[in-house]
Formats: sequence, C-alpha cells, structure tokens
Amino acid sequence: MNIRFLAQFEYFNAVHLKDDIILEKEYEAGPFENIPKVRYYLYFLEENVRKEVAPHADKVDIFEITNCVHHSDFIYFTEYDKDVDGGYIFNIIRYNITDHTFGKIITLRDDINLYPNHKQIKIFVLDDQNLIIQRALPKVSVTDSDKYGFHKFSQIVFNFVKNKQIVIHNSNLVDNGIDYIIPYSENNCIMKTGYPVFDQGVVSEEDAAVESIVSLNIQQFLSDLQLEQQNVVYNNIDQCFFDSTIGKAKIQGGFLIYSKYNHDDDEENTIFYDLETKETFTCINKTSHKHSLINYATVIDNVPYMLMKKSYGTDFLNLMTDEVENTYPSEYNIEYINNTTVVASFKEKNIWNKEKTGVAIIKYPGKKVVLQEDGIYIGAIASNDETTYIFLE
Repeated sequence: MNIRFLAQFEYFNAVHLKDDIILEKEYEAGPFENIPKVRYYLYFLEENVRKEVAPHADKVDIFEITNCVHHSDFIYFTEYDKDVDGGYIFNIIRYNITDHTFGKIITLRDDINLYPNHKQIKIFVLDDQNLIIQRALPKVSVTDSDKYGFHKFSQIVFNFVKNKQIVIHNSNLVDNGIDYIIPYSENNCIMKTGYPVFDQGVVSEEDAAVESIVSLNIQQFLSDLQLEQQNVVYNNIDQCFFDSTIGKAKIQGGFLIYSKYNHDDDEENTIFYDLETKETFTCINKTSHKHSLINYATVIDNVPYMLMKKSYGTDFLNLMTDEVENTYPSEYNIEYINNTTVVASFKEKNIWNKEKTGVAIIKYPGKKVVLQEDGIYIGAIASNDETTYIFLE
C-alpha cells in the first residue's frame, strides 16, 4: 500500500491516463456563448509537476472524443480558429503525453451555434490510424412530431494517415448509435449502443432504441467495419428496450460494473460482470434513476461489493455471499477505494472544541486507521492496485 497526499488544490477535475499521469481541465469564458474555452494540463504525480498542453492553442470541448486505446501515450483535443467566411475551423489534435509532440489529424468545419443543443459529434479513436466520427441530430417523434434527443445517426470510419473514409452501414450502430466505448485491455473494449430516451419524455415504443452493452476486440471491430460487414463480431452482455435503460458503466478489478433501470418499478440493478469468467452479480435497489448507485459499487481483492449508507455507518455488502461483511462507523465517510485501501474523510473536535477535518486510510477488512492526514478531501486517483494519490485543499 503506497499512499501519496497532494495538498493545496482548489478543486479536483482529473482523469487517470496511465502510470502516474493524470489529465486536468480548466474552463474559462471564450468567444462562444454556448461552449466555454478549456485548458488541458498534464500532472505528473510522482514528480509533482504540472504542465499545460499546447498552451498557445485555443481549445474547446465541442466534440466528445474517446481514446479507445488502453493506456495510450496520446490525448486528443479540439482547437479552433476563424475561417475566411467568418465561421470556425475545428482541428482535432493528437498530443503525445511523454515527449509532448503534437499534430493535426483531421479538420472539421461547422456552425458553432448548433452545439450543444442541435447537433452532437462523438469521435472514437480506435488505434494510431483510425477513428469513428459519429454525427447525431435530434429525431422527430413518430407519435407527436416533436423533436427529442440525439437519435438520428450517421457514422464513418476515417483513416487519418491515408485520408480515407468508409461509411458505416451496420444496422445496430446506425439505428441506435454508439453511446460510449471503454477500453479495458490492450485489445478489448466495452461498447454501449442505443441512447436512453426516457429522460427526454419519449413514451412510445416506436420512438425507443434498442440498448445493448457488449465486449469486443477493437481490431476485429475495426476490420469488420472496414470490410463493410453487416454483422460485427462481439460478445453480447446485456440488452434492454423501452421500459428499462442501461446507464453508467465503469471497469474495476476485472469487472464491468453498470446500472440498469426499470422505469415502471423505479428500480435500479447494479450489475457486476466478470470480464474473464462472464459470471454476473446483481444488487437490486429501489431508487430514482436520477440518483445512480453505481458510485457505491466497488471491487475489493477480486470480490464485488456494494456500499450501503446507513445512519450508523457504511455496510460493505459482499455480493458473492449476499451478506454484510463489514461495517465502518458513521464518523468515517467512505470517499474512495483502491483494491484493499479504503480512503475515508472525517471531522472531529480537538481539546479546544475546534473542528478538525482529515483523511484516514484503512486497510480492508480491518477497521484500524493505519495512516491519517489533516486536510479537506477533494479527490483521489489510483495509478495501480497498490498506489493511491489523495488530493487535499
């Protein structure tokens, strides 16, 4: 167990890239009313060095870009510049996080005023040469002619080295769209297709999309698309339609963890899918679909757990045995878990009756605090199962 405390942070808005490198974003006012400018920073945690990414480039998160390469050396962002006709040019930039070289891989021209309410573009980088560009427009309901959500899709595979594109004709992708892709190994990803429409007021089966979550080999997937295959090879994990929806997902400890809501029963299933054995474990909760419990799902030493918040503290429900295995008292607010390392914040009063805020480290399944630090917890990142970085104000 290796714990590093990093203090004097104003806020925490970071994602882990690889090793000890995280990516932070800072937003600021720009020339657009609807979308702010953004600055990217690489933070090398072991060296405690923060470096701005391409500081002279004006950047905007107009497109949602997903790097599907596991532990990649690259990040991708969008820079903008004015076009000769008064519009804007958007360049997708590939930036190497180790040697800090970068270059343009594709240029798009579009009306910034369409975003984010009237048009959506998602870009999925599949490898070092190919990406998918998915354009989505609001769809008109077949029942009442009102527009709702982004469910009218068109997609291409674009080879930015050869400057070659192929239109995607696979019916599942075109009809339902790609919601998200999550890489979890060198060759494999989780892909969710189909967008939930319940939140946008759609109540007709004719307007609903089929939602699926699958695992796939990214190179096989790319090859099938390039060969314009109608049937794409993947392993189907779960599917739903109309009265239920698949929500957020994450990869942790060899498990795919995702939420599945039943709208009629207002019931959430938090599902753990073992990526190796394909075994599933489910926790059923009566809840609102607007308050997902996936943040309370975790994996400790290859075992799936649900954290159950109670008045007396936090229960750790072992889903393999379906029993509460451990309980931490209410004075500890469980903030983050990295394998067997439990990070908890607490408040206590000293001998002068002044309140002190701190962070406690507990080694699961024990209850004894093995390390403690004063400060206000604002976030944590794990670089591996043994190393946890904790950010304090």
